[in-house]
Amino acid sequence: MIAQRPLLLCAKITFRVDSTIQHKIMTQRRIDINPFNAIGAILVAILVLWGLFMVAKLAFQVLVFASPLLLIGAAIIDYTVITDFVKWVFKMLKENPLMGIAAIMLTVFGFPIIAGFLFGKAYLRKKVRKIASKYDVETKGEIVDYEEVEDIEEDFEKLELPPKRRPEPIRQKRAEENSSDDYEQLFD
Repeated sequence: MIAQRPLLLCAKITFRVDSTIQHKIMTQRRIDINPFNAIGAILVAILVLWGLFMVAKLAFQVLVFASPLLLIGAAIIDYTVITDFVKWVFKMLKENPLMGIAAIMLTVFGFPIIAGFLFGKAYLRKKVRKIASKYDVETKGEIVDYEEVEDIEEDFEKLELPPKRRPEPIRQKRAEENSSDDYEQLFD
């Protein structure tokens, strides 16, 4: 038994030495960075961005052809959206001329996007009004134009009030009181 203990200690020491040597080897390993490895990822990113650009370009072209119809649709659904937008542009032109001119330029050059925006806003206003009217009907009930009420003929006693008394004018009372004062006699 005595001979076995030193062997176990030696084995543990050897293991520890081996693990520190492995640690040194791991930290001293040289990482090979090859710039050509990233080319594939860069090409994929470029292709994704190019695809997104093409989708946006197609969507803008569709909006260019659909913009007159969208503007007419917005006017049919809720014309106040268009008038509110025009009022907003003129208000901006009065308050801050530079921003107003920029808004007019963006409206002219971005007409398809503005037409789509106005159509979407008109459509959403219509939906909100419809939902609000449904909510009002559910909570308050339907509004009735008129209601027929039967004539009720009952004899009500008429109230008879006593005649109204008129108070005497206050000025005359004060004048009578003041005439007897000694102070008034001084001026006579």
